[in-house]
Amino acid sequence: MKKTILMALAALCGLPGLAQTEFRSMTCDEAVAAARAEGKMVFMDFYTDWCGPCKIMMRDVFPQKSVGDYMNARFVCIKVNAEKEGKDLARLYNVKAYPTFVVIDTDKEVVLTKVGMAQADNFVAKIDRMLDPDKSPERMKERYDGGERTPGLVAAYAAWMVTDARENRKGEAPVEEAFRMVRDYFRSLDDAGKTAPDNLFIYEKYVVDPSDEMARFMVARRDDFPEASRPVIGQVMADMYRNRLYAYLTGTEPYDAATYEMVKREVNELGYNRDGGYDLIFRLIECHAKGNQDAFVSLCEQVYDRLPEEARASLMCNMSRLITTDDAAVRRHASEFVRSKLAGMEVSQLYFTVGDLMQLEGYGH
Repeated sequence: MKKTILMALAALCGLPGLAQTEFRSMTCDEAVAAARAEGKMVFMDFYTDWCGPCKIMMRDVFPQKSVGDYMNARFVCIKVNAEKEGKDLARLYNVKAYPTFVVIDTDKEVVLTKVGMAQADNFVAKIDRMLDPDKSPERMKERYDGGERTPGLVAAYAAWMVTDARENRKGEAPVEEAFRMVRDYFRSLDDAGKTAPDNLFIYEKYVVDPSDEMARFMVARRDDFPEASRPVIGQVMADMYRNRLYAYLTGTEPYDAATYEMVKREVNELGYNRDGGYDLIFRLIECHAKGNQDAFVSLCEQVYDRLPEEARASLMCNMSRLITTDDAAVRRHASEFVRSKLAGMEVSQLYFTVGDLMQLEGYGH
C-alpha cells in the first residue's frame, strides 16, 4: 500500500493563547483541589523555555479540538516550567526530559508518565491506553482474538498497531494489517453502522485511496451521515482528493489514469475547485503523464509563480522523483529551473530543495 508523503515543517514559536486544551493558571495544590471538586485527575505538562518539542505540542497538538475535548473532560491541566517555578515539582516527579507529561490523582499519586512529543491522534491514543488497562496492547489483542468487534476496540487496536509499527520501525506489514482489520470491520457493518458517529474513525484515519470501497461508500452516501458528522466527512473527502492530486503532482503515487479522471471529475462536481485552484495542478499532472519530461519542465516554468505555495514547495522538493530521464539536457533544464527559484525560498524549504537538487544533478551516485 502506498501512501502520500506529506511534509510537515515545525516552527519554533508557540501560541499558548490559542490552545483548545484548557491549561489553567494555578499551582499543583490548587489543581488537585479543583480536580477533586470536578471528579478529574491533574495533567501536568513539564516544559522549559528552550524546548522546541514543547512549543510544537502547544502550537500543533493541544489546540486541536479532538485533543481539547479529550483532555478537558478528564483532567485539570496545568503547565509547569521545570527550570523556574516548577523545579521542585519536576524533582519530585523525576522529570528529566522535555516535554514530560505527568498525570496524578487527587492524592498526588502518579497515574502515568509520558515522555516526548507526539502527533495529536497518537498522543490522545497513548494517554487513553495508559489510563485504561482494558486498552493495553495485550488486552486489546485478547479481546479482538476473542471476537469483540466494537467500534472503540477496533479503532484503538488498529491505531496502536499503526503507531507501534511506525515508532518501532517494524515496517509496513503491521500497518497493512491494521488497514485490513478496519476494512474487514467496515464490511461487517450494515449501511446504518457505516454512517454511525462511532465509526467515523474509519473514514478519518483509514480512507487513503479514492477508489477503494470505503471511500466510494463515503462519497456516494455523504448525505446519509448524521448532520453532526457531515462537516467531518466533508473535510475527509476534501483532504482525500487533495492528497491524491498532490501525490500525482509530486510523483509519490504512480499515475493511474482511471483513478485520476475520477478524482478530477469529482473534485469539480463536488465544488472543491470552484475557485479554479486545482486547474494548474491538473495541467501539470496531465502534462507529466504524457511522458515528455522536458515539456513538463517548461510548463513548470510557465505556471510556477501562479501555483499555490504548497504546490510550489512540493514540486521543488520532488523534482528528482519527477525527472527520471537519462537525457542530460532535460535534467540540466530541470536543474536550471530549480536553481532559478532558490533565491526566493524560505530557509526550511531551501534545505529540502537543495537536497533534492543534489539528487537531480547526480551527486552521491
